[in-house]
Amino acid sequence: MKYIFSLVILFTMVFSFEKYKEIRIYDDSKEVISKLKNAGLDIDHIYIEPDLWIEFVISENKISLLDQAQLHYEIMHEDIEKYYGSRLNNDFESRDFELGSMGGYYTFSEIEEQLDNLHANFPELITQKVSIGQTLEGRNIWMVKISDNPNIDENEPEMLYTGLHHAREPMSYMNLFYFMDWLTENYGVDSEATALVNNRELYFIPAVNPDGLVYNQQIAPNGGGMQRKNMRETCFSSVDGVDLNRNYSYMWGLDDAGSSPDGCNETYRGLLPFSEPETQAVRDFVDAHNFPIALNYHSYSNLLIYPLGYTYDNPVPQDDLEIFIEYGQQMVQFNGYALGTGPDLLYPVNGEACDWMYGVHGIFAYTPEIGNSSDGFWPPTSRIIPLAEENLYPNKFVAWSVGAKYDVDFSIQDGPFNPGNTYATELSIFNSGLGDSNGLLTVSIDSPDELLFFETESVEVGTLGSRSAINLGDILSVSISQSAPSGISTEIILKITDEDGYEYISNIEIIIGTPIVLAQYDFEESLDWTIGSNDDNATAGIWELAIPVATSYNGNQAQPGTDHSENGEKCFITGAATSPGSVGYDDVDGGKTTLLSPVFDFSNETEVLVSYWRWYTNNVGDNPGTDRWKVEVTSNNGASWEILEDTSQSENNWVQKTFLLSN
Repeated sequence: MKYIFSLVILFTMVFSFEKYKEIRIYDDSKEVISKLKNAGLDIDHIYIEPDLWIEFVISENKISLLDQAQLHYEIMHEDIEKYYGSRLNNDFESRDFELGSMGGYYTFSEIEEQLDNLHANFPELITQKVSIGQTLEGRNIWMVKISDNPNIDENEPEMLYTGLHHAREPMSYMNLFYFMDWLTENYGVDSEATALVNNRELYFIPAVNPDGLVYNQQIAPNGGGMQRKNMRETCFSSVDGVDLNRNYSYMWGLDDAGSSPDGCNETYRGLLPFSEPETQAVRDFVDAHNFPIALNYHSYSNLLIYPLGYTYDNPVPQDDLEIFIEYGQQMVQFNGYALGTGPDLLYPVNGEACDWMYGVHGIFAYTPEIGNSSDGFWPPTSRIIPLAEENLYPNKFVAWSVGAKYDVDFSIQDGPFNPGNTYATELSIFNSGLGDSNGLLTVSIDSPDELLFFETESVEVGTLGSRSAINLGDILSVSISQSAPSGISTEIILKITDEDGYEYISNIEIIIGTPIVLAQYDFEESLDWTIGSNDDNATAGIWELAIPVATSYNGNQAQPGTDHSENGEKCFITGAATSPGSVGYDDVDGGKTTLLSPVFDFSNETEVLVSYWRWYTNNVGDNPGTDRWKVEVTSNNGASWEILEDTSQSENNWVQKTFLLSN
């Protein structure tokens, strides 16, 4: 018995010191990725910088295979686990969200503790943690449900969120805890959080792979552990385990490129589909529910992946494919993640969770891959909350979309908007969600002051089925008071409600009166507009007057191919002419770049409107989500500035903005 015990200790030490390296190859072609796969390299994640390079992590004992593939590569980090650990600390504090003791990430016991705390603090909103099954080593796979009556199975749309199929991807569950905190802390305070909790049943399985997480805690207590798979003994020379995200039955083992038959490989699929108790638990739980949508969180690569992932020729029916793309584009509009299938963005996979959920149950299942190449599998402690924040909108979006979700198209005829006149509006409503409206739909129209009047203030529309639309035309009109003063800005407020109680609000701002044009520019010439201020420090993407060149990223247009004026073709652009057609090169990098108007003398005017058209994209390119669009005005030669607009929210189309300046 002593000799056997000694051997076990020896193997444990060998596995504990498995070293992983981060590799970069300056070629992003599909051929290179196929060559890596064919060489037997277990590439489970590849980060692709378009037209530049690919980056991935492999174990040290696979370097020889990389050499045999005869590809030129660069080792970016000799010991990626050590590198990750160097960026993690337990001193980072946040008033809004409690971090864990593993470099900011929760240990498995802290996951259990956080679930217990959520229930203790909000027993009316979240269930006690419930085990949906046990792991290979006997740990519980926990689930909680958030709803207004969490312990009752109500007739409400259900949504599923999972995390940690792979043990070295802790942002997958930190993001879910952040969302759970947001829902519970904001219930009764924020109208959207309250409506979601009241009208949805939201299910969370934060850690599908507890055994792998606990192993990572043991080999890297401060974070950075690189165990990916579960803890089944499968290999004597390298890492043990079955890749749980290759162990689902749909197209399981279709080929050896989308998963591996080798127990030492990071994408080892197991001996049989659903051979692992962890995937069996998820299977049985999903079988027992009706989930229209699921998010199975992973990291990293700033991606949003949808099925089917086993083939380049995606066989998803066109109607479903359009929904996958429509919802996906909505989810990535603010965080800038690239959208597509696995083969589109990375490479084919088989036996994968989202493919199984869609292929067997028809669930619109997505894989969000949180974090960029700098974040890696263990983002720095300071990045935990920002990464969770950038996925808050997608989490809310799908929670709405499992039921009824209303997209409102509301417009008013062109002005000028003069006192005493009546103006027609156009209104259509599309239920983009996968559930029918909850009872009757009501439309109401209002204004914050007494300058506007409405012949019809509200109307009952009736019910609106899933994925159906209603066009109400000019059912609502707007009249302007005869006594309304010119030069005043006011709002038309449209509200759509059903029995969920949440108000979908659409605003239209109008200016009363007929404006006199004091200055107007189509920018065919600069006409005293100047580029650059004393504190400008951008290294790329400097303002220039040029003809725009259309750019796109993964099928989404980033920059227009035409300007917005009726005549001419030029506009001011941040750097586009320097590299036509390149999304990344056109970014504003390194600081700010300023465009200054001429000085105007408005001393004889009582009210002045500033209006412009802009196309602002911040969700693609070299550093997505990091730039801001700011418009300021000064009345004292730049001694101080007033902000008219300050945003980082992308709008990939021409948008008009109008502001009323006081005298």
